[in-house]
Amino acid sequence: MFLIRLISLLPFWFLYALGKVISFLLYYTVGYRRSVIRENLSKTFPGLSDKERFKVEKAFYIQFTQVFIESIKAYRFKRKDWEKRVPLVNAKAMLEYLDKGQPVILLSGHTANWEWPAFSIGQQIGYPMEFLYKPVKNPKFDQLMINLRTRHGGRALPKDSALRQIIKRKNEPRIIGILADQLPSIGADKYWIHFLNQSTAFYTGPQKIAQIVNYPVFYSATRRTSEGHYEVEFIPVMTPPYQKGGQEIVQKFAELLEKTIRQNPSDYLWSHKRWKYDQKKEHEVLLVNK
Repeated sequence: MFLIRLISLLPFWFLYALGKVISFLLYYTVGYRRSVIRENLSKTFPGLSDKERFKVEKAFYIQFTQVFIESIKAYRFKRKDWEKRVPLVNAKAMLEYLDKGQPVILLSGHTANWEWPAFSIGQQIGYPMEFLYKPVKNPKFDQLMINLRTRHGGRALPKDSALRQIIKRKNEPRIIGILADQLPSIGADKYWIHFLNQSTAFYTGPQKIAQIVNYPVFYSATRRTSEGHYEVEFIPVMTPPYQKGGQEIVQKFAELLEKTIRQNPSDYLWSHKRWKYDQKKEHEVLLVNK
């Protein structure tokens, strides 16, 4: 963490200049997941010209490096920094539940800066923020990200044991954050939705958790307003009672996320292998592994 603390002392202007150099190297020298990004963009935006998609592609690399640079810079942030750089819109809607002792579920996607809201929402609202996470393969990087994410009061819940921990503290008012747009593994429970111009698998976990604990569900739309400044808007998704066996929460989340992405396409995580398989391929793999 010494290096993180040291880098966090550097001014924003220097870090953003460094980020542009890194993004240039990632794009032109390393070619980091360039084929994945191009395929995702071409399938999502078939109506764009090659020139228009190229513009989105290059802007993505800059945005991608800024997310990690800003995560490190935020190591020394205080509440006043979060209020200045990540103002919250419609927080009152969630506070009406929290102030009554009711926990809430907050769904979001990998748009704009998906790290800063997890760092800042709890500090600004005044209630604990928990977040589900899927451990990455590199244990050192995994621990680094957990340290950064929990420094400002957040609590990490490993995805596989999250439900048990949520139920254990069922009546404690808090925010349970879920980045709900990751690709489910083959064989896992999922719900297929027409999303960004193609059939897309979504985890059913948010729906299951909400049904079990009967928490209201919100969506956080994060938008970049200028370099180093964002706006997080809280949008109601659904409130209990929920329909048993339904997937209306997942469906509404996908619709809201797509709207956010289409407002500023370069701010989405296009390097993620989001469409690694389709329903046909999953069916074939499951048949082979029977």
